[in-house]
Amino acid sequence: MSLRKQVLKLAYEVREGALDSTLSVSSLLRRCLTICHMLKRDAEWIKLELDGYDIKWETMGELMKNVPSYRHVNLLYRDIYGNPVLIPHKARDVTNYVLSNSIPQVEGYKDGMRIVGGVTDLIRDTFKVPIGSADVSSGQLLDIIESVRNRVLEFANNIILELEYGGILSSIFEETRKFVDSKLVDICPSAIEKLTKTYCDLVTGSSPLEWSQIAFACRDILQDFTDSIYSQKYLPKDEKPPRREETKRKVKFTLRSRTSKRNTERELIESQIDYLLNYFDKLVNLVNKDAHPVGFEVEKEDAHRCVIYTYLIIGDILRLLG
Repeated sequence: MSLRKQVLKLAYEVREGALDSTLSVSSLLRRCLTICHMLKRDAEWIKLELDGYDIKWETMGELMKNVPSYRHVNLLYRDIYGNPVLIPHKARDVTNYVLSNSIPQVEGYKDGMRIVGGVTDLIRDTFKVPIGSADVSSGQLLDIIESVRNRVLEFANNIILELEYGGILSSIFEETRKFVDSKLVDICPSAIEKLTKTYCDLVTGSSPLEWSQIAFACRDILQDFTDSIYSQKYLPKDEKPPRREETKRKVKFTLRSRTSKRNTERELIESQIDYLLNYFDKLVNLVNKDAHPVGFEVEKEDAHRCVIYTYLIIGDILRLLG
């Protein structure tokens, strides 16, 4: 059985289990961890839920912002005899507490959880109230378990969506690639030559340096392409001629001169292409290693996105120009 089929089988099992309230969330998390290991994906949130969050009372305030909100609970304080204790108004904020225990531990407390020490000592010593312990209700524990169950379900659905339907997205991109390649042969031979080489480099590349070069090659290809479709006669009166790197201006002047679209429709199309070009520029800047600290490495996925957006931008412009 292929790796893809193994992961899919496991993801479907996780989804089925997440919909079954009788199955422990701990076991589902362990299967999610296995999926991440098989796909070599980050599994930080899964590990934190399985192992617990490393929380100290002294830093509780800051951690309230970073730990998932479903782990925020309200504590009920009791004296040494188990009777409820009224907390002074100035201490009310400390009734908000981040439950750091692992999910296996949380699932082990069906009738609520008692906390002794730490927060209880702090309140007793600071506010001089007879605190012996603090309780987390069973209802709050159940809410945490169900929130993690929902997170597991979302994780499984995303994996299934990616592995089951990723081929459809690849097919759509392949159609765009073939369309662009066929048109560029006549319109801009230099661009198709560079684009073909860049696509091959992406498939065979294996180092951050190669992937970084792919991003800059894509920018050069767009400049070649926009040079080929732009003409000086498209320049509006009182406008300065666009420089080679000003792809947005070249595209705007060309579309306004060569398309018969109504103003509102053309402006909508221009804004869509402008969005793609803005994203593309940010993407290329992202992979510029010189702009990042030592140790930063360009990922293959970054280069992949650059190639995809290059094809999408050129394809949209070509379709508009007929």
